[in-house]
Amino acid sequence: ITGIVFAKDVGNFISNLFGKNSSEGVDTAVNNGYVAEVETEYQKAEGISINVDSIIMDDFNFAANFNISLDESYNIDDFEHVEFEDLKIVDETGKTVFITHPYDTELAYKGAYSFSATKISDNELQVSLSATGNPELFPKSKHLTISMTKISTISNFYEGNWNFEVDVPEEFYNRTSTVYKVKSCNDDKTTLTKAVLSNTAFKIELTTTTDKIDYELLHTSNPKSIYDKIALQKEYVETSDGKRFETAQRSDGDGGYTLTSDNTIKYYQTFNLTSFDATDEITVHIFTNTGEEIIIELEKSE
Repeated sequence: ITGIVFAKDVGNFISNLFGKNSSEGVDTAVNNGYVAEVETEYQKAEGISINVDSIIMDDFNFAANFNISLDESYNIDDFEHVEFEDLKIVDETGKTVFITHPYDTELAYKGAYSFSATKISDNELQVSLSATGNPELFPKSKHLTISMTKISTISNFYEGNWNFEVDVPEEFYNRTSTVYKVKSCNDDKTTLTKAVLSNTAFKIELTTTTDKIDYELLHTSNPKSIYDKIALQKEYVETSDGKRFETAQRSDGDGGYTLTSDNTIKYYQTFNLTSFDATDEITVHIFTNTGEEIIIELEKSE
């Protein structure tokens, strides 16, 4: 079993440790020591050696870095885009924390994820996994078994057997999240259904009636983004000390909406606010595509 050293002085390198989808909120958490450096031994198969370098984990985000060392038969340029095709992460209770391309749909991870690769030397690279947006909170795991047998690159496919056992630090499995409740809202047709703060993000869910939506814009065939269609692109949250936090802007899943059968918008969003900058009171600002500003004042639940 491999232990983890909880990182305290992580330096500039780790400030963007988890690849291109690392949000400002995740970076803030990392810079405050909320990251674990993992000291696993390299596992080698078919001339490809892999180890687990570091992880971060709370209710909303899971991220991991893997170091890869290649023998002389490989061209590292082929690994510019690399993905672990059947990566599976299971905890001590048998719960699947994360899985790619599952054969058993009951084990499917339903959130978004991405891989990105960074070249370290002529035969070494680091692969970052970013996973977020899962409708179910990540479990408070004490131990992780991480395994994979298939790696795909730009032009090739490799098979092997790479397995790692990792003990999770107490700061991860004893983590807490803060729930906020509504003090006031300037719009009686908007209801906040969830507002939860973790060490890496602030997530909200709300419903709003469709009289705030321009239907022509909403249903246009023009290939606009979700945020263009319902025009909630100016959302931000503000703490009581005047700090402003924008949306997370993670391409592996940070916000969206559904239009229900009763013409109600169900909307969720992730912000860069973390527990490290949180205050007892928070204000959510949302702008609709009809020009209205919805202001929701929140306070910590007891």
